[in-house]
Amino acid sequence: MFDDEKLSQLKKIQVDPEKKEEDFNKIQQRLNSKPFHWQIPAVIIAIACITLFLVGTFPPKQQITSDNMDSNSLQAVYYMQWEGDPESTLQAGVKKVKDEETLMEMESLLKQLVQTDIQVQDPHIYQSYRLQFEDNRTMRLQEYHGSEVMYYRDIGTGQIYLSNENSLQEIINLHEPADRNLSLIIGIVLITLLLFATNELRKKMRDPDDPKRYIPMHSTYWQSTVEILSVLILLLFIFASHLHLFQLIAFLVLSALINILLEVKHGKNKWRIVQFLLWKLYAGAYMYLILWL
Repeated sequence: MFDDEKLSQLKKIQVDPEKKEEDFNKIQQRLNSKPFHWQIPAVIIAIACITLFLVGTFPPKQQITSDNMDSNSLQAVYYMQWEGDPESTLQAGVKKVKDEETLMEMESLLKQLVQTDIQVQDPHIYQSYRLQFEDNRTMRLQEYHGSEVMYYRDIGTGQIYLSNENSLQEIINLHEPADRNLSLIIGIVLITLLLFATNELRKKMRDPDDPKRYIPMHSTYWQSTVEILSVLILLLFIFASHLHLFQLIAFLVLSALINILLEVKHGKNKWRIVQFLLWKLYAGAYMYLILWL
């Protein structure tokens, strides 16, 4: 008896034909849509990022010795502020001497260094150098100031040298590369263009039903979590030692990929995908200006 009453009530319920047609179309669309298997491309891109990371951070094979400074002329000099191991200009804060006149003056200064037994307790290191000679030998030096002289410590042997003349850094300052300002201008122009593109993108992300409102910037809270963690990690990168450019690029690509996959799964909004890419390009350009120029 009770079941008959419920069945009778169900039969009396009126179904809106338009609503019924809309629900049918949604079901049909889901049946016809092909599932997106994101696991395989995600693994491929992750492997590619790890490969770039390993290739970029693997140090070159070089024989580090300093038995005879005068045997070969200098081929290249990498240097950075404070204590470190400058190996490549792809490392944050590392610069390379390109001017031939500068290399000749630095080579002349090296030949005038005087070996000393003076040991400075807890020296304040101003510059770190990696000197590369023509036969692919390298020598690492640390530069720090004394009361009246300049001291240099050979990392390979621990030997201390002193100079009463100009320092290596003073020679470099006399021949500062002229293309640094050009790189800075290019970086600023790039960031300006990215900001303009981001502003134009925001116009595309207006709510179709209410043009005065914008659609949410994220389609799931997981995307917000990824962005917050990305900002924190980028802040840590600023203070990280020996940060490699490939490490930064791999991280930005990976974080953008995660949010794009989340968007494909949840929101499926193409403008959000473009937004994630623009944000990573902007972050990369800004970090490059801070750490490399």
